[in-house]
Amino acid sequence: MPSSLKVSIWDRLISVLTYLSAGWGGLVVWIIFHFSHVNLSKFLKFNIFQSIFISFAYFIIYSLLGLCFYILSHIPIIQIVSSYVQLVIFRPIIFGYSSLQLLIVGLISYCVLFSLMGRYPKIYKVSEWINNMAN
Repeated sequence: MPSSLKVSIWDRLISVLTYLSAGWGGLVVWIIFHFSHVNLSKFLKFNIFQSIFISFAYFIIYSLLGLCFYILSHIPIIQIVSSYVQLVIFRPIIFGYSSLQLLIVGLISYCVLFSLMGRYPKIYKVSEWINNMAN
């Protein structure tokens, strides 16, 4: 991956915006640039696609966990264990955030920090898929 010296300040700021807006800011920029026939840099494409993927994955995981716990809450014996696990995962820990939300906030903070430095934020396996897609 290229060095951070070749990444413009605008690419860095748009990358930060796309992570902070859960991918929506990047999606809007990508659509605008696509219809105005302006090429996005590889760095910007990578960060836009990765932020969209992180937001989508969070939504899917949160929804599937909620559905699983809803179904398990109707089974008499498993209901006790299910409610305890649900309490551990979804209970607010710090500043009203649950453990799953704290994980996502930490991941977004990591991505924002690396984007500001002009470096590619690497997430195990996800970054490889996104890098292949951005090419």
